[in-house]
Amino acid sequence: MKIKLISGVISAVLLSGCTSVMQKNDFKSFNSELSQGNYQEASKVALEHAGYDPEKGSVDDLLWTIQAGATLNYAGNYDLSVKLLDASEAMMKAEDTENIVSESSELIGSIVGNDAMLAYEQTQYDGVMANTIKAWSFLAENKYQDARVEFNRAEERQRRAAEYFAKQIKAREKELKEEGGDSSVSVNKTIESDAAKKVLEDAGMTANQWQPYDGYINPFTTYSYGLHLLLTGKSKSDFRKAADSFKRVYALTKSSAVNKDYKLARKLSKSGKKSTLNNRVWVIFENGLSVVREEKRLDLPVFILSSNVAYTGIALPWLKERGVTYKDISVNNKKTQMISDMDKIIGAEFDDDFPYILAREITRVTLKTIAQKQLKDSNAILGNVFGALQAVTTGADIRSFSALPSQYQVTRLYTKHKTVEIKAGTFTIPVKLDTSAKKHIIYVKAVSPMIQPTIRVINI
Repeated sequence: MKIKLISGVISAVLLSGCTSVMQKNDFKSFNSELSQGNYQEASKVALEHAGYDPEKGSVDDLLWTIQAGATLNYAGNYDLSVKLLDASEAMMKAEDTENIVSESSELIGSIVGNDAMLAYEQTQYDGVMANTIKAWSFLAENKYQDARVEFNRAEERQRRAAEYFAKQIKAREKELKEEGGDSSVSVNKTIESDAAKKVLEDAGMTANQWQPYDGYINPFTTYSYGLHLLLTGKSKSDFRKAADSFKRVYALTKSSAVNKDYKLARKLSKSGKKSTLNNRVWVIFENGLSVVREEKRLDLPVFILSSNVAYTGIALPWLKERGVTYKDISVNNKKTQMISDMDKIIGAEFDDDFPYILAREITRVTLKTIAQKQLKDSNAILGNVFGALQAVTTGADIRSFSALPSQYQVTRLYTKHKTVEIKAGTFTIPVKLDTSAKKHIIYVKAVSPMIQPTIRVINI
């Protein structure tokens, strides 16, 4: 029985090592294309990893499907972007209702391997941003009703976020207790030890470095919802809802640009005079690239077999900042202001996850170390081989929605001229507006100060 168990552990350890290496290579290739503004090429990388079948229109990987949907949006391929984000949403629903037996089997396998072996589990911001990006794709195609549906879905996801995090804490405590089994005491002793805390502190891996927006809200999504209602609304009720959205965003950000939109929406909610919006231009600026997960390896004291203490390597994901491209940009000398810090949103959710990730990794390394000792007691050579495999194949799950920007910024201007000038770093870019349209949104995306920002105009 022991030989079969150890054989299974060795197989899982080898598989986990291959999975971790593949993950790193996949993200390196994708993020490299993204950082150069090659959105079409980045989408090709994502489509390949998503298992996209163009004939069937099918995909088999949730995260890469979201990544493909986002980059296709950036590349202006809105139809395929929406189809893939629809597919990702269907997979998210399936993941949420996954059979408990199937999920338990996955978890057992990952305990002897690593979290990279598990099916990707979406974050809350994944779902919110999938709907938000879909909505903007529809706006770009002037499909206002479809956009409204997606913004409503995104807002509903945000309303459920706080409740989700409260439930997750209890569920994860139960899960870790079941996974640890008889080794739970050793795991808890390791987590609470001063030595382990010092190792994490010295590596700069301390919790609660990011604070979420109140209610885990993404202000950009709520702002987008309000802007859509303001520009395409048909009644005073729509303008009131727009004003409520802007008011909420202003409470979170204190942005004077948002406050001006709030006052404008309130004015329309009373007068209903849509002509007030004529000749106004809104600018949305996606700034830089969001934080991503990278692997950090540490030597941690693991308390096993009562008084024995073994120093063994673990691998944990940690957030790496890629940063903003510009402090701001200007349009006709009107500077943009940040309304949503995606790094903060991603970081806050990661902070909530990290104690659970840490506990799972310590549980994993404790069980592996116990297995290594038992094997070594029976066969010293095999025990040493297992120890080497354990060290080589230890890896962290670095998967994340890396196609997102670091920040969203906005500004608004009034002009009767149908050409405006954008200044972004060393770039000066004239932008023509449709002379037949009354209102406009200029959407700017910049990933590097060395690459001219991409610009698209939505004429309404």
